[in-house]
Amino acid sequence: MNVQLNDSGIPITKEKTLVQKIKGYILWAILIVLTIAAGLLVYLCFAGASEMASLTTFKRVSDHPYYTMSYDSFDYTDMVNAELKDNNAVIKHFKKKFFKGLGGIAPGENKNEYTPRGSVSFYSRTFVYSYMKGRIFNGYDTPILMVISKPANGYKSWNIIDMADVGLQSGASVDQWIGNAFQTVAATYCTSEGINQEGLSVSLISCPVADCTDTTQINITPSMAVRLMLDRATTVDSAVEVLSGYDVDFSSGSYHFFVSDNEGKSAVIEYINGKMWVKNMETGANYQVCSNAMVNEKLPAATKDYNDAYKEVTLNEFFDKALSEQLAGGAPGMSQDYAQSLLASNSSDMAKSDEEHFGTELYGTQYTVFYDLQKMKMQIVVENDTRSQTYTYDLTK
Repeated sequence: MNVQLNDSGIPITKEKTLVQKIKGYILWAILIVLTIAAGLLVYLCFAGASEMASLTTFKRVSDHPYYTMSYDSFDYTDMVNAELKDNNAVIKHFKKKFFKGLGGIAPGENKNEYTPRGSVSFYSRTFVYSYMKGRIFNGYDTPILMVISKPANGYKSWNIIDMADVGLQSGASVDQWIGNAFQTVAATYCTSEGINQEGLSVSLISCPVADCTDTTQINITPSMAVRLMLDRATTVDSAVEVLSGYDVDFSSGSYHFFVSDNEGKSAVIEYINGKMWVKNMETGANYQVCSNAMVNEKLPAATKDYNDAYKEVTLNEFFDKALSEQLAGGAPGMSQDYAQSLLASNSSDMAKSDEEHFGTELYGTQYTVFYDLQKMKMQIVVENDTRSQTYTYDLTK
């Protein structure tokens, strides 16, 4: 090899040009970024393989926005045993455990929990002696997520989540920031509506008063209570049994549970004076209605006055009358077409709301959901848009 020497006999070295130096820096930067990304991916995968896998199923279905996601083989034991007080604590604990704190914003106040006419649900017998259930969910214009979940030791279920409960308020989008996607995986622990493969349906509905239970049992949030009933119960009776094994913490808001099965039973579960109270569908009745108004006949006087005033702005009395008229004269049931028409006719489009009551944000029907408990089908209509935002799920698959 020939080496050029200078006059003093020292080898002559070629100086790198500025462009060559920049290219070298860029290559090193790319190598460092790729190394960090690979390490982070391995780190997160070891932190929660099923949690990472669920992110690959996440997709946007409509411009509402309405999203869907699958979440399989998860173990909820740690989340339950953590005795978390509210959805905010659930999100923080979940991100710390599985994603080491990575994620988007923490949940704020979900105003849907406190709005009048926020929800009504009914359970009824059909003409063919099967059963159906419907629900209208009115609230602010926030994203909706459907999670199809299959726990490691539990029943498969289909769950609807108002994404304000996982920190995404009106106008927010999971698409805007990958950190938001991380925390949406925790949505399965924040569900407010769902049905499992055995035909048990559970709805979490806000109400004027709910007193926390306080025994030596494990504390759970109301949303976690829905999760456990869907995962572990097959009938109304077994759902009540599951729920009775925990203390429910209502410090973040007051709720009652509307539980229905495909064997002819439904019940409203409420908490008064720190004790669970169950109002079953009356013997011989063909339907039951549950709204934001409470059904406990033994409410304290002050609560009763508040609840009576609350009834005036709910859809409870309308649905009770409509179902009663349809089932009058010993009729064995009503048609599914009529039941679905009740949902559609009492839904409202998203519109600028009354500032005095709701502020200036968009308010209306976020979704309606109908369950055919005989054929095991579930139909969701987003934003009262029956023409282009109706989605049907086969619960047998």
